[in-house]
Amino acid sequence: MATSRPAHAKKTQVVNEIVSKIKNCKGMVIAEYKNLSVAQITDLRNLALEENVFIKVYKDSLFTRAMEELKINGLDAFLTQQNIFLFSEEDPIKPAKLVAKFSKKNPDLKLKAGIYEGNVMDTAAITEIAMLPSKEELYSMFASSLIYPLRQFMLTVKEIANTKKD
Repeated sequence: MATSRPAHAKKTQVVNEIVSKIKNCKGMVIAEYKNLSVAQITDLRNLALEENVFIKVYKDSLFTRAMEELKINGLDAFLTQQNIFLFSEEDPIKPAKLVAKFSKKNPDLKLKAGIYEGNVMDTAAITEIAMLPSKEELYSMFASSLIYPLRQFMLTVKEIANTKKD
């Protein structure tokens, strides 16, 4: 019995890590990585590092224990096969966008579910969220929408000035 205690302590430590990650993250997704090669997973990890997304493989049973501790329901159905978990403390959309972007070149990575703004999202909902523009893209769209009318006005003034010269 004494030999199993360190294993229990290690499992408790992992569960506490998961709980901490979920409490501190703004967005989290679960993706199935079955049939991905080590090189592909390394590429995914490198992309995640660039995007400031924490990525880790946890045992589904330990993740379930963390969900029970946090009283979060609805993810149990997605904890099958080989899962990888992605967390972002900055942008709630980043993990979903990262998986969606990576899965275009590597279709063996499948977005399964996640937590967005404190709500559990199923596959359809989290896939839809992955298609949303990021904050930077929204800022760019907003800026271009502000500049367009000004640009049109300037072109009109220029044309008027050209017709007055003639």
